[in-house]
Amino acid sequence: MKWMTSYQLKFLIQSLIPVYDIVTTQMVHGPCGALNPLSPCMADGKCTKRYPRPLVAETVTGNDGYPVYRRRSKEDNGRTIKVKVQNQEIEIGNEFIVPYCPLLSRIFETHANVESCHSAKSIKYLCNNFQMGRYVSTNEALWRLLSFQIHERYPTVVHLAVHLENGQRVYFTEANAAQRAERPPSTTLTSFFAMCEADPFAATLMYVEMPKYYTWNQSTKKFQRRKQGTPVPDWPQVFSTDALGRMYTVHPRNDECFYLRLLLVNVRGPKSFAHLKTVNGHQCQTYREACQLLGLLENDSHWDLTLADSVVSSNAYQIRTLFAIIITTCFPSQPIQLWNKYKDAICEDILHRLRIQTNNPDIQITDEIYNEGLILIEDQCLTIANKLLIEVGMIAPNRSMHDSFNQELNRELQYNVDTLQEFVRNNVPLLNEQQNKYTKH
Repeated sequence: MKWMTSYQLKFLIQSLIPVYDIVTTQMVHGPCGALNPLSPCMADGKCTKRYPRPLVAETVTGNDGYPVYRRRSKEDNGRTIKVKVQNQEIEIGNEFIVPYCPLLSRIFETHANVESCHSAKSIKYLCNNFQMGRYVSTNEALWRLLSFQIHERYPTVVHLAVHLENGQRVYFTEANAAQRAERPPSTTLTSFFAMCEADPFAATLMYVEMPKYYTWNQSTKKFQRRKQGTPVPDWPQVFSTDALGRMYTVHPRNDECFYLRLLLVNVRGPKSFAHLKTVNGHQCQTYREACQLLGLLENDSHWDLTLADSVVSSNAYQIRTLFAIIITTCFPSQPIQLWNKYKDAICEDILHRLRIQTNNPDIQITDEIYNEGLILIEDQCLTIANKLLIEVGMIAPNRSMHDSFNQELNRELQYNVDTLQEFVRNNVPLLNEQQNKYTKH
């Protein structure tokens, strides 16, 4: 990807008034600031959109932010216009013009703000914002009006259950509760174990490979060999198709089920939950121990890939939450290395908030911002596992002792007692007979 020079950029995106009629009616911001303190964009005496913009003779590209577009002053032959503000006519210049593309403005004759996104971080912005508004073309509109088929899915995708032993979902009534508890229904996972025990070919497969050679009978809750498809060499009466198996994802906080899923991805032909935990004849106490003996957790590559995937499509708060879960429940061997690799993405929203508060888009990330990120992560670790960062192998953030108190406690203490008492007085008489039983204790 080749970045545009300032000379090229000023011809593509401008902040001037050459397309006069369109710009003067569609591309003028405000005015605000001292000219109109009551403008909706004003907050704490400043424009939240950073207007009026500085007047400069040439476009200047920034390191990691918006370029400073050329805006000629009146003394530099810059054009001005007159607008009405609170029944008064005032003169403004290019400092209040929203950046635009002359070609797009001529075509659409409407407000069309155009900015140069020349940072690699703009990819995440596109991923998060490309669906903000729906566009229906004439072709799609006609297709839907005629009720034609909208989509087709190929190949077949079979969802595969992931649960601990006796942890499958059970639906019951008062009449059959005892029976369902004694005989829980089969799932794709328990049926997979049974097939590996009875079928030699199934014992050679991974869990996700089962739908390729077997069909799931929803009524009998069992896998059955496919009767059509491509014959499998050396295995009579075995046929394959393009069907895919997808296991449900498991949150890392549900650690044992998470490690169970990790084993199902790597172990062929397990015959039971106990067999899945058996490594070289030794039956492990936990699925995590089995993963360790198989070398699946010997380094942090799995958590590295997990965070790398999250950085592409998740916001900073979500990445911080995932990082806190990983270091408190998944026990990576080198958490500081993970922090150093992803700390910029983890603290991205803090930097953005600081830029807005200071009205300075050129602020770069600093150690103070990293420290703020560590404080937020430690607060989440205290909520998740009641652990400080130093207890999970991380560096401790620099903050005073009173900040380490539980934020939830502070939030509870901030409630207005009088308001709560008034709420109770008004709503207790509205409780029904069954609800009143709990208020008498």
